[in-house]
Amino acid sequence: MVSTGPDVTTGSAAAVVPVGPSPRRKPLGHRMAEAWYSLVFAPRGDGQTKRRGSDGLKLGAAVLIVLCCWLIAGANSNLEKSVAHFLFPAPEGVRWVVAVVWTVGSLGVIAFLVLTALVSRRREIIRDVALAGLASWGISALLQVVLGAHGGRPPTSAFSGFDLTFPLAQVAATLGVVAAALPYLSRLLQRVAKVVIVLLAVATVIHGSGLPASVLASIAIGWGVAAAVHLTFGSSLGLPSSEEVLTLLGDLGIVATDLGASPRQVWGVARFQGADAAGPLDVSVYGRDAVDAQFLNKLYRFVVYRDSGPTLTLTRTQQVEHEAYLTLMAERSGAHVPSVVAAAPTGPANDAVLVTRPPVGTRLADLGADTALENGALDDCLTQLLVLRKAGIAHGSISSDTIIIGPEGTAGLTDLRNATFVGASERSDNDVAAALAALALKVGAERTIASAMRVLPSEVVAKALPRLQAAALDPVSARDLRGSKPLLAELRAQGAAATGVEVPKLAETRRMSGMNLVLVGGSLIGGYALIGVLLNVSRSFSTIRGAEWGWVIGAFVLAQLTYPALAYTMIGSTMTPLAFGRVVALEVSNSFVSLAIPMGPLAMRVRFFQKQGSDVTSAVSSGAVASSVSWVVKGALFAISIPLLAGSLHLGKQGGKGGHSHLVWLVAIIILAVAVLLGVVLAVPRLRRVARAKLAPTVTDVWKQVKTLLIQPRKLAEMVGGAIAAQLLIVFCLGAALHAFGDHLPIATLIVVLTAASMLGGVSPVPGGMGVVEAGMILGLTSAGLSQTHAVAATFIQRAVTAYLPPIWGWATLVWIRRKDYI
Repeated sequence: MVSTGPDVTTGSAAAVVPVGPSPRRKPLGHRMAEAWYSLVFAPRGDGQTKRRGSDGLKLGAAVLIVLCCWLIAGANSNLEKSVAHFLFPAPEGVRWVVAVVWTVGSLGVIAFLVLTALVSRRREIIRDVALAGLASWGISALLQVVLGAHGGRPPTSAFSGFDLTFPLAQVAATLGVVAAALPYLSRLLQRVAKVVIVLLAVATVIHGSGLPASVLASIAIGWGVAAAVHLTFGSSLGLPSSEEVLTLLGDLGIVATDLGASPRQVWGVARFQGADAAGPLDVSVYGRDAVDAQFLNKLYRFVVYRDSGPTLTLTRTQQVEHEAYLTLMAERSGAHVPSVVAAAPTGPANDAVLVTRPPVGTRLADLGADTALENGALDDCLTQLLVLRKAGIAHGSISSDTIIIGPEGTAGLTDLRNATFVGASERSDNDVAAALAALALKVGAERTIASAMRVLPSEVVAKALPRLQAAALDPVSARDLRGSKPLLAELRAQGAAATGVEVPKLAETRRMSGMNLVLVGGSLIGGYALIGVLLNVSRSFSTIRGAEWGWVIGAFVLAQLTYPALAYTMIGSTMTPLAFGRVVALEVSNSFVSLAIPMGPLAMRVRFFQKQGSDVTSAVSSGAVASSVSWVVKGALFAISIPLLAGSLHLGKQGGKGGHSHLVWLVAIIILAVAVLLGVVLAVPRLRRVARAKLAPTVTDVWKQVKTLLIQPRKLAEMVGGAIAAQLLIVFCLGAALHAFGDHLPIATLIVVLTAASMLGGVSPVPGGMGVVEAGMILGLTSAGLSQTHAVAATFIQRAVTAYLPPIWGWATLVWIRRKDYI
């Protein structure tokens, strides 16, 4: 612990001398009540709540998990059987323990948290807990009615002794209550609740009260409902109020006034601004989530970035000690940084508190757009970084929020929470790059580079240039620079010219990008699904050998005719004259590109349009129009087919010919999942802004292109007609594959099956939807009444001629069109 300040007593231990009258100590009973309250609840604070985007993601994930569990339940998978029989039954001597854990972990937890909510007398806790518990129970009961008591699980003797209910209302309600209450509970109680939930999930299976798929679906329902409640009403920030912080400061002997929450908050740390008799104060209270916040941030940076950030600490007290020590050392080196007033754990929750006196001035972010910055302030800001560099200290969070512009051309730095001692200079180089970017946003690249050359050695500026990229900067700087990539490029160019070096390549700061993580995860999912399909194919090999090969050849021909049809769509989407043969070659080559790069076909089309004489804007809009028309046609055919399919429904049948009920529920759940995802995007302001920023320019360009094409009936007919023909050819291809095994289904059914499988493959992060589309087609065909063997065999034939074989000649065609310089 560190304790220092302007008036410090001498002796063996440092202590803060209060300024002004001594704070009044609360009665013992009051302090004991606060201690017990902090043991159960997080700080109430000023009643601040926040709608978190993560709750929207949780809701979407919960819907997908429930869908997957329902599919697993319907398949009676071997994996579920293995897990269930590994855990059940419990040994004779411990069955009573399992029964106790099951009862206490469900009904006991619900009763305890409901009672706790009532005792708290806080309406928000009572509201959230009651809504989440009742809604979770109600949704579970509704699903039991809609899907059947067993969730459509086929009868089997493999689960004898188990409760086959799907989902489990009691488990869902428990999770709903726990998840809704978590933001309001202390860290200790949060950990206990999470452990109890894990024990409950395991005990449910051991007790025979539910199967693994049912337990997981029930957990997802409670988790998702609680997320929906928090998304609707907001969840507690768990931060102390100004009054509570004044009490904590009083325990440290500091009398502060005018204390209020800072507008700049970070996860796990409550920040406040105030003053005492000696001047302004900054107060940071490291609360219950401080350790988790640092650990998760460290883990994220370790996975994604080459530099994982500051050293990991195990307690919040260590975090305060780290920040206080680095701040003291930076001040001793001569840098204009905050002065440490006090640093210690205090209060009933043992919160770690850091009190500092900030440098005089205004944060760079708070300066008005019309405020002129003197050259002296620019130079002094970069001088502070040079001082820290010489002392071997990297700030780690340089941004417009941490740069202070003082009076008479001075500058300072604040918030050394992420500061580190560094042997290597990469983090110091990041500091310089971040400062250059922050200053350039205010005064432009030219003045910023001129200041850097006046203050910093040329080699320091040169080392910072490759790090002028969003990935290397503090998150605040990266946020400020959104839409300002040309400014970073200008900084690099002018910096290179000033230092006499070539414009450097950007430094490799990431281990992997977010898209790479998504593709890796998606490929694993797709690979697992594809392996399952191939295993089913191997069991259906004798059926495939007995196919009528005339129909198989017909399916192959129909699949290849889709490329000329798609070529007509491409020709109709642009006013630029295109050679039909070249466009067909482009679509054939895309059969390989789509397998290697998910967004590759669109990029290929845009590049092709440019090579044929279109400008960049027209090329992009034409490519987007062609892709959009294809999906619009699929959606229209799907919408037309649903009423036709409804006319042939036999909802009482669960299998055999004509049994479409499972297919209808599959389609309904897919539509619901897509609707939930769209609803999340529209409900969360941040996601809505991102979607608008990303889509608005493209939609505008596409609409202009569409208006141009609407006055050309021939172009419109080519574009729409080609898309319809391509989709129907794929449908006829699947129909031919079914005829090869003596089966047939109505065209409306085939359209619904293919569209639903295509939607699953489209939303999955798997290149080409490989594995996911096959699983969706098999499920759709079996739901429509086909036997498992024939569904697997027909799917394999259809996918072989449309997805597995075309990339072979697609690669050769790609090589040819590149040699001809068509792309």
